Amino acid sequence: MKRRMRMNLEQAFHESSAGLLVTDADFKVIWANHFEEEFYNKPVIGLEVVDCHRSENREKISEFLAQFKAGAMKEFTKTAVGMIITYSSYTVDGEFAGLVRTRIRLPK
Repeated sequence: MKRRMRMNLEQAFHESSAGLLVTDADFKVIWANHFEEEFYNKPVIGLEVVDCHRSENREKISEFLAQFKAGAMKEFTKTAVGMIITYSSYTVDGEFAGLVRTRIRLPK
């Protein structure tokens, strides 16, 4: 039953109409759902988060990510490109382990 539920949850997250993306502690994408790959028009697993952004924004993004890694920020929410975007840190054994980003389209 647990295995079946885990598979159903994984499928639900992958096919969700909300964007879901997970990074490791070094901000490399370790999981992303269908929404994210459609948004970027390419597979994103294995990419560095900074490399998913325009070159002129990369320094600002690096500074933003460093705040999470240092523990100065645990979550951040903004509205951009017609979506609500939330970044949330997660831990493993009490240590920073990465980010989960969610994106939900705003109603038109």
